[in-house]
Amino acid sequence: MLQKFCHILGIRPIELFADDMNEPPVSADDLVQLIRAECRSRGVTLGQFEDIVEWQLSSSIEPPEKLLEVMTLFYLQRLCQELQIDWRRVILSL
Repeated sequence: MLQKFCHILGIRPIELFADDMNEPPVSADDLVQLIRAECRSRGVTLGQFEDIVEWQLSSSIEPPEKLLEVMTLFYLQRLCQELQIDWRRVILSL
């Protein structure tokens, strides 16, 4: 959704939220790997992690790009909070 909006405006998504990110971007593939690693480190299933982040990830992570196509900014922020990463790093990769 965000990508479409920014395409119409002719700007990069990160320009809406930050202009000086010094951390590397987190791609959709990276995000899915982080989700899986977080599940392993917590000893929870993906379904249990979905309850924590309040978003149904399992139907959105294959292919990984789908996750960013359907996720709202609110849920991206919520997910990144649980993953302990700055959500703007994901936006930076768009």
